[in-house]
Formats: sequence, structure tokens, C-alpha cells
Amino acid sequence: MARIILFASTDLVSDQRVHRSSLTLYQEGHDVLTIGRRLSGTPKSINRKYRVKLFSMIFRKGFLFYFFFNVRIFFYLLFHRFDLVCSNDLDTLLGCRLGCFFKGKNLVYDSHEYYTEVPELIGRPIVRGIWRIIERLCIKGIKYSSTVSEGIANEYHKKYGIQMAVIRNFPFRNENFGHKSVRPTIIYQGVLNEGRGLELAIEMINNLPCYYLMIVGSGDLEIKLRKRVIELNIVDRVEFRGRLPYDKLHFLTSKAWLGISLEEDLGLNYRYALPNKLFDYIQAQIAVLVSDLPEMSKIVEKYNIGLVARTRNPKELAGMVIDFFENKILREKTITNLGIAYNELVWENESPKFLDLYKRALVR
Repeated sequence: MARIILFASTDLVSDQRVHRSSLTLYQEGHDVLTIGRRLSGTPKSINRKYRVKLFSMIFRKGFLFYFFFNVRIFFYLLFHRFDLVCSNDLDTLLGCRLGCFFKGKNLVYDSHEYYTEVPELIGRPIVRGIWRIIERLCIKGIKYSSTVSEGIANEYHKKYGIQMAVIRNFPFRNENFGHKSVRPTIIYQGVLNEGRGLELAIEMINNLPCYYLMIVGSGDLEIKLRKRVIELNIVDRVEFRGRLPYDKLHFLTSKAWLGISLEEDLGLNYRYALPNKLFDYIQAQIAVLVSDLPEMSKIVEKYNIGLVARTRNPKELAGMVIDFFENKILREKTITNLGIAYNELVWENESPKFLDLYKRALVR
């Protein structure tokens, strides 16, 4: 039994990838501690089979948050015993790398995204430059690492010469389905941030008078999106559900008719994105509408489980959705294909690659 600590700056209530990693390692018999930060609205305790610790931070965002969060990671590792550390994303890597260096322990780096290519940094050259320096200092020479798509793995290999395992964001198999909504319902689940195609989704719904949109999640754009819904006078057809834990989210998602992932091509991170929500939609057995980006479109076209948006015109997208649901033969074929994808694209089939990475990292 190894003592493994996982660090993440994300919301541990809703971060499925960190949860899957922690639970899988726990089920293998390891002593697992997952450490994150306390956010506003985070419950006092997070009920998991593995142990969870939350750092209370004075600063909640920006440079000072990331600096002090990594300082706390470093000192925590310095004064606690462990056998292996997992750093989830670049914003925890500096503290993890330094702590492991001083303690002589191995590190696994799990890159959930191409961090220096996220839209939030592309328009901020100074901040982006700082993160690129941290990336260059910390990533080169890492022996054990993983990421979510082949595109991102290839970029890291070209840039730093490291071989990252591709471990995709498949969910656990889940058979807790809700009854399909009578009203044609479209769902978006995830963070409400720039470049996620949320404005486009709202404009599309404005051109689908009989359809209903559920937006599940929270983020920087929420107020702006709510204002746009009011301006379009479609408050009765767009519902903001806030953050939900995964078990409740899956049940809700399965009631929808269509799941959307309309990320914009804003940098390499979104171009090579293979987001959780795509596979969550598949596990809920609902058709999908995704951006014409290489990784997402490849999945949709391979399994023939929905639509690839070759346009970002909301009226044209609305027409695609209407045509899809009015085509009975295509709709029934999609349902059959979703059943195939549902059985293949699950964590139970992906976890052997994950466990192999950790077994190699634990061998000294």
C-alpha cells in the first residue's frame, strides 16, 4: 500500500477526473489523500471513500492565490510522509515538483488541458509568459505524465520531448437514468467561461421556439449570459441550474435530448479539447452537438452519435438540430450507436492505462 497525495486547485465537489483518479487508486488498496481548496459554497466536508483535505486560502484568485497555494503545497509535502504525488494541472505543478525534489519522491503530472493555451491567458501576454516560464522549468524531464487527448500529448512531446500517456476523460459506467423530457431539451454542463460557445447556444435556442435549454454549472460569464437571456425574452426557455454533484448531474442529463459542446477554436487547448461533458452525454445516452474541432469531431464521427457544427451561425445550427430530430431513421440509428459508445467509452475500460502509469511511478 502506497501513500499517494493528489493536489488540485479545482472544485473537488464537481471535478470528476480528480475523483476518478483518487477513487481508482483507493480501490487498488492505496492510502489516498486528495488536497484542494475551499471555495465559496463548498461544504465543510466532502464525503468520499478516500481522504479529502481543503486548504482555506486568503486570496481566492489571481497571482497571489496561485503563489500561496503552491507555497502551501510545498510545505505540506515537506512536513508529511508520502510515496507518490500527483499534480493535477500546471497551477499545482511548481509546489509539487519542489516538494518531491526535496523529499526524493516521484511525481505524476496529470494535465487536464493545455494550460498555457487556455482562452483566459491568450489575451494576457505577461501572465501567459509567467505560466510559460513555470511550464518550461517544471515539465521538462518529467518521467510520468498523462493528458486527455492525443493532440495535447503531441504538442507537449514536440515542445518538451516528454511522452505523455493519453488517458481520456471517460466517466464511470452509470445506469441511473431519468425519464426523457417530453419537451425537446438541450443541455450544457460545465464551466461558464469564455470560449465555451454559451452565447452561441443561447442565440441558437432563440431560433428554436419549441426547445428548452438547461445550463448546468457556474463561472465568470453567468451574469452576462443571464442578461442576454432576458434581452431575448426567452427566460421561460433557458434555465440556469448552477453546480451539481455528478450523481445528480447524470440523472438530469439523461432527461435531455441533446448535449452541446460548442467550444471556439481559441488556441491549442480548445482545438485539441476532449472534454468531460462529451463523454458524460454519451454515458447519459443522449445525442451530441459538438464544434468542428479535431478531437471532438473524431469521436462523434467514429461512433456516429450526433452532429458536428460546421457553422457557428445560430440560425443554421438551429436548422441542423430540427432536421436531426425530424429524421426518424437517423435518430433511431443514433440511439443504437449511443448504446455501443456507452459500453466502450467508460472509465472501466480506460483505467488500466491509468493504473499502469502509477505502477511504473511507484517502482523506484
